[in-house]
Amino acid sequence: MDEETINRIISTVPGAKRSAQGVVFPTPDGGLFHLLGIQDSSETAGLTHEEKFFVAFCARKEILRLREIKNPHDYLLRLRANAIVDSPRLVRVMAARKSEYEKLGRIWSLTHYYHSKDSYHKSYIENLQKGNAKIAKKVPSGLTFSTEVNAMCIRSFVGDVVIASENLEHFYYFMTIAFYGESLGIKLIDRADALIIAVRLILGSEALDFEIDPRGILDDTTEREVRELVQNQMKFTFGHEYAHLLCGHLSEPDMIIKLNAFPNTPANEQKLKVYNHQLEFEADIFSLKNIESNYNTFTSVSRGALSVLIYLHFIEAVSDFCKMPQFSVSLTHPTPTDRIKNLQKGLGSKSPLSEEMITDAFDTSKKMVNIFHRRVSNSDREDILTFYGSVYMPSYMKKVKRDRYDF
Repeated sequence: MDEETINRIISTVPGAKRSAQGVVFPTPDGGLFHLLGIQDSSETAGLTHEEKFFVAFCARKEILRLREIKNPHDYLLRLRANAIVDSPRLVRVMAARKSEYEKLGRIWSLTHYYHSKDSYHKSYIENLQKGNAKIAKKVPSGLTFSTEVNAMCIRSFVGDVVIASENLEHFYYFMTIAFYGESLGIKLIDRADALIIAVRLILGSEALDFEIDPRGILDDTTEREVRELVQNQMKFTFGHEYAHLLCGHLSEPDMIIKLNAFPNTPANEQKLKVYNHQLEFEADIFSLKNIESNYNTFTSVSRGALSVLIYLHFIEAVSDFCKMPQFSVSLTHPTPTDRIKNLQKGLGSKSPLSEEMITDAFDTSKKMVNIFHRRVSNSDREDILTFYGSVYMPSYMKKVKRDRYDF
């Protein structure tokens, strides 16, 4: 909304107040109504009642594409749009993204926005051999704003799609702060709260609004180092899903393979294929062997793989303490410990991972489990892991913002 519209509403509606996005005003029943914007009738002309909900974050041509899914690109668009449409908070985040995107004179669409965040899978593909790269490039891939903390390789009825949730990226980010923070000069209190945020992401209790309500702003140098580590973890994640494709693990439509088997996440209206452990082992190994011709990338992504698997080992270790259903379901996925051992065995003499490095990773995970237990046990809140809202890293957050008014 423009300033004139906002001021007109504030001056005419009793109790109306300016918010970070739009206007908030009271309702007769004692609640609050948050008005984000006003749509011109031309934007919604010809759309059904249900389709109008997509106008806030999709271009009109995208909404029309959703009427009939003709190809895997349409299917990926549907996954992205459906992940957002029923969540007011995610719509608010997308509104903020749209505003920033258009400030640079770019024409918004959900697809264009996500194309600007394609570096993870594209930087992985460029290290594949020519034949494999050609196959991977044909598969629509990228991030989605789903509530899942996962990555998936999907064989849909119109073609293959590879996706990773933004929340998986956030999970890696806060786990990296916790696990690598000591060497980066991050205080223990902040690393402990980073663990809390990561676990809350798995549990589904952390509000998914990190861009408009940061949990802490690191200094530029530390942020850059954390992001570099996360990038290699995300490259492994996409590489793992591409390996499922390249190894021929998908054989029929309506089939999904997930990177992890977190139990609290839906199957996106698809049938979850029960794969044996050997296929998961192969995907881990070939995600790295497929790029071993580039030694530097092979080394950095291998270390990213170790980080991902040790993070899963941590989650497995604290799952009982958190009253979390066992995430590594034996029927679908091997344990993180077995995956690390098998990965090292599969890479053989070419492995960039030393035994000392692996031992140190397990030692760090054990240390993080103890830190996490103490942080939860000593918390002033009994519901520290389950209340819906936000947890902040205290050294990097000067002021806790008010929902809707400040962000």
